[in-house]
Amino acid sequence: MITEIIKMKKYSNVFEQAEKHPKAQQFHEENLARIRLAEAIYNERMAQNLSKKQLAKKAYITPAMISRIENAQISTGVDVILKIFKALGKKKIELQCA
Repeated sequence: MITEIIKMKKYSNVFEQAEKHPKAQQFHEENLARIRLAEAIYNERMAQNLSKKQLAKKAYITPAMISRIENAQISTGVDVILKIFKALGKKKIELQCA
């Protein structure tokens, strides 16, 4: 029991230290932006009743790439995002970053 408390205290110290890191806020904001982009693409794909495979074909990328983007597992370049927007027939998708 005591060793578990000591281990938990060590872990909480690690998290506290990580939150104080100078790049922690930037890391958090970048992850939030990736999640918001993922939600926007997913919601638009669902609104258009497209499967991942259909969207991927229209965007000239793989269904696996669509999946990873929609699950916020990867950061992708502007070129891929533009392909997806074009495939969805969108000139813009509005995101709030803050």
